[in-house]
Amino acid sequence: MDKQKSIASSAAPTKRVKRSECGIANALDLIGDKWTLLIMRDALFFQCRTFADFSNQPEHIPTNLLSERLKRLVTFGALEKIAYQSKPERFQYVPTKLGNSMKPLLKELRAFGDAHV
Repeated sequence: MDKQKSIASSAAPTKRVKRSECGIANALDLIGDKWTLLIMRDALFFQCRTFADFSNQPEHIPTNLLSERLKRLVTFGALEKIAYQSKPERFQYVPTKLGNSMKPLLKELRAFGDAHV
């Protein structure tokens, strides 16, 4: 196995254009769909790291959506894409400091769902 190398470790998150002055509206531009929230749940609480880890979760995210959401989360800076194998090339996705800051949001969302849904 090759020494891990970061694909996006030194890259700063992409500057985003805000559509609104409302923080909720701006956050929903990134996490406004269930798949993004579930990917972050899996990365933060279930230690999913590889594409296979995420795709094997009970919700069965379609692979095309998984690929697109992982790219979006890496570009945003919530996940870091790190090569862990070179032949064939394989990557793991590790939560960043920014990604870890989503834990309280996900915990509250779970508490709401457990209590009211």
